[in-house]
Amino acid sequence: METQRRPPLVKRLLGLAALALIAALPLGTVAAQAPAPKATPLLGASSSFKGVTAPGPTFDLVESVLDFSPGATSHVIETGTAHYLSVLDGELTVGVDGESQVVAQAKGISVPAGAKLVLSNAGTVQTARLFVTTLLAVGAVSDVHLLSAAGVKLFVTGRRTMSNAPAVVDVIQNAAAYDVGYRTPNHVMNEFHLMVHLTGQTGYAYLDGAAESYGAGSQAVMYEGRPGWMRNDGQTVTATAWTWVANPGKPLSSGVPAATTTAPAPPNTGTGVAEDHSGVPAALAATGLILIVLGASAFAAVGPRRAPRVR
Repeated sequence: METQRRPPLVKRLLGLAALALIAALPLGTVAAQAPAPKATPLLGASSSFKGVTAPGPTFDLVESVLDFSPGATSHVIETGTAHYLSVLDGELTVGVDGESQVVAQAKGISVPAGAKLVLSNAGTVQTARLFVTTLLAVGAVSDVHLLSAAGVKLFVTGRRTMSNAPAVVDVIQNAAAYDVGYRTPNHVMNEFHLMVHLTGQTGYAYLDGAAESYGAGSQAVMYEGRPGWMRNDGQTVTATAWTWVANPGKPLSSGVPAATTTAPAPPNTGTGVAEDHSGVPAALAATGLILIVLGASAFAAVGPRRAPRVR
């Protein structure tokens, strides 16, 4: 008579275990690849101006952010001192003594003292955002920070006095956006600087436990020589622009070791594992299922086998 064998239980259970493993892998991979909050630079190397002659041992660092609507043009600005211009959004046409060039987003250009400067947005759709820095005598002003033409709006301006400056400095414009939950590594600012805040809420926390927080339209510094970090204090992306006035060749900032004093914690963004550890990652749950199935398989493999049924 013909003998018919049913597939052993162990084979079926091992097959189920393989299917469970395959199903679990995509979930575990997605969880592992969730991007960490990061900082995104908004300006490039062309916004660094090296070997600048300082106005004197004491002067004001003045910086402004201005928005140019499509078609907006400034009046003619006579530059009594050098101007340092970078475009944060869109593009601007920069006319210097009758010669024009287009400066694209994330690019910078310097304009010498004694020039006639005209700024315009030749586009028809996008607003252009300008970041401009000048080194002025204490209390002095420049037209570039006071533009009042139609379609030109001053978003924010900031001023800080520098004393005991070297005769030659580096003027470095920078800007960055911080994702929600982002925190810089511990560091210390070595060189003179000034920050203006463009969006969101930016915090400055120090290893001695002090902390400050600033919203859009305000100015601030991370105090030189005071170790700490910067962070996104809110629930939206935050952006900041700043200028360094630095000793040539000196590091702008330096890393510092972890603090022995606990500083204020970064904001809870709701993206981490629950504090009570009640959240079980998908990959861990799937692994548990696989172990259960494999255990059952092993048990079945060592148990008694039924004799084949004969018809």
